Amino acid sequence: MKKILLLSLLIISSFAYNITVSILPQKYIVDFISANKANVNVMVPIGSNPAIYSPTPRQLFDLKKSIVYFKIGVPFEKAWLQKFTDINSNIKIVDFGKYIQKDANPHIWLDPIFLISEAKVVYETLSQIDPNNKKIYLNNYKKFIKLAQNKNKQIKQLLKNLKNRKFIIFHPNLYYFAKRYNLTEIALEKNGKEPSIKYLIKIIQVAKQNNIKVVFTSPEFSKKSAEFLAQKIGAKVESFDALQYNIFDNLIKVSKILNDYN
Repeated sequence: MKKILLLSLLIISSFAYNITVSILPQKYIVDFISANKANVNVMVPIGSNPAIYSPTPRQLFDLKKSIVYFKIGVPFEKAWLQKFTDINSNIKIVDFGKYIQKDANPHIWLDPIFLISEAKVVYETLSQIDPNNKKIYLNNYKKFIKLAQNKNKQIKQLLKNLKNRKFIIFHPNLYYFAKRYNLTEIALEKNGKEPSIKYLIKIIQVAKQNNIKVVFTSPEFSKKSAEFLAQKIGAKVESFDALQYNIFDNLIKVSKILNDYN
C-alpha cells in the first residue's frame, strides 16, 4: 500500500502538461519558470518569418494536447488564433504581454525589464493550472527577476559610453530595446517591404552624417538592401536573430556589437 502511495505521489510530482507558444524566446521563459515541467511546443521555427508563417499539420495535431497557448502579438497570430481555438476548444489563450504598455511593434521579448512582466504572466498561468507546484514557480519567477535585473545592469554598462547611439537594422525588432537604453533604431524596412531607392538615399545621408558603422540583418529577411547600404557608408553587416532561445545572451550579444563599433 505504501509503495502504491509513493508511486502515486511521484507521478503527481512529475506531472507534465503541454503548452504552445508562438516563438522560441517564449519557450525560454516557460522552461525557466516551469523548471521544465511543461512540454513546450513552438509554432514558428528558427529561420521562419513570424509575419507570414503557417503551422504544419503536425503542429496543428499537437496543438490538440495543449492546455494553454501563450500569444505574444506576432502577425501570424491574427490569422491563426481563431483556428487554434476551433481545433482545440479547451485551450486557454493567454497574452504574454498583458502587463506591458506597448504599441503596434510586437517585439516585447527584447527588453529585459519587459521580460519580468512576461515571466509574471507565465508564473500566474502555471500556478493556476498546476497549483501543487506553485511554490516552485514562484521561486523560479523570483530567480528570473534577479537574472533580468542583472542583465539589465550589464547591458547598461556596455552601452553607457556610446558616443553614437544610432544604429541601422533591416527589420525594427530592436524597437523596445532601443527605447529602454536611449538608442535610436533606424529601420530599413518600410511597411514590411524592401526600402525604395529614394528611402535608401535618405538613410545613406543620415548614416554618413551620424557616422553609423553597423547595419543589422535578420536571418528571415533578405540582406540585399542592408549589404548595399553598408557598402555605401563603409559600415559592417552584423546578423541579429531576434528568435534565438536564450533571450539574455542574445541581448548581451547585440550590446557588445554596438559597443565594438562605437
